[in-house]
Amino acid sequence: MKAAIVLTTIRVPELLSGYANNLKEHDHYEVGFVVVGDNRTPNNATRQLVERITNQCLEAEYWDVLSQKKWLKRFPGLDGIVPYNSDNRRNLGYLIAAEEGADLIISIDDDNFVGSEDYFGQHSIVGKTQKLNTACSANGWFNPCSMLQINPPRTIYPRGFPYSKRWKDKITWKHDSGRIMLNLGLWKCDPDVDAVTNLNEPVTVVGIRSEQVMLAPETYSPINTQNTAFHRDVLPCFYNVLMGARIQGTVLDRYGDIWSGFFAKKIIDQMDDRVSIGYPLTEHRRNPHDLFKDLQSELWGMILTEHLVPVLESIKLTERTYMDAYLELARELKSVNIFPNKDVEKYFAQLTNAMEVWVETCEKIL
Repeated sequence: MKAAIVLTTIRVPELLSGYANNLKEHDHYEVGFVVVGDNRTPNNATRQLVERITNQCLEAEYWDVLSQKKWLKRFPGLDGIVPYNSDNRRNLGYLIAAEEGADLIISIDDDNFVGSEDYFGQHSIVGKTQKLNTACSANGWFNPCSMLQINPPRTIYPRGFPYSKRWKDKITWKHDSGRIMLNLGLWKCDPDVDAVTNLNEPVTVVGIRSEQVMLAPETYSPINTQNTAFHRDVLPCFYNVLMGARIQGTVLDRYGDIWSGFFAKKIIDQMDDRVSIGYPLTEHRRNPHDLFKDLQSELWGMILTEHLVPVLESIKLTERTYMDAYLELARELKSVNIFPNKDVEKYFAQLTNAMEVWVETCEKIL
């Protein structure tokens, strides 16, 4: 397959039928699907769904846990950094798609439904040099939710946006050119905001009020994995990082994609490539969530982001390939104390080791 839509799920991903219909409607038969199961995924029903898609002349694969274990035997170090019962398993889908030749990999969640527009066509901006309206932030951060039409009208920030950077993100604009290597598609209905925002006042996204934009170098934004496309060259620096650490009795979670996006933007800037934000829009029909549980899971991510961000911004990279620069970033993060706590120190030691294992795996696949 030349391009792949990747997701992991513990449900039968019926939403893929809509994606398949969209691909056929716009003649994108070069795009396939890689579905990564987990311990609770309904295997038979998911396999039947994938077979229905292949009967429509589209490539589709379902990787259940048994087939994943067989594949992982080639990469013994990888098994420990892609835990079960976690959205982290999407990492396997990225690697499998790249190994099967996909130049463009699109990550979706199982509650992000495709619209009627040319979904793949809008994501295929990735890998191409474009001239776009480019956001340059005085404090180094751009709020993608500022592009959305919100009901009721209010200012919201996406999950993972540092709290110390909110309300201070003054943007200047210019038209600039660059090679897009990652594209963050946004969402209608339920925006990807944190539990604090949802508990304060639920909001609905009714549309987008902006053209596609590009981020200037050293202007960051949270990047999730709900509706995000990236070039295979970016794969070595787009590891959906390990979560699950217990810190002072609370489990760190829901920041794996966010921190992976921070790291990827750092490396993409180093390569003088670009990130774009905007289209395509998906319809985010959020799966049921316990917002208080989400808040508990996000708390340490919120705290540590405030300490991680200034460290990340201060690091000066010198390497000139995606693999080497990501390894350099891992080494730099390994050498600093992000937060004075033994649990945090242990976690970041595990995280940076995992980043190194990820690169070793990518070297064998790409």
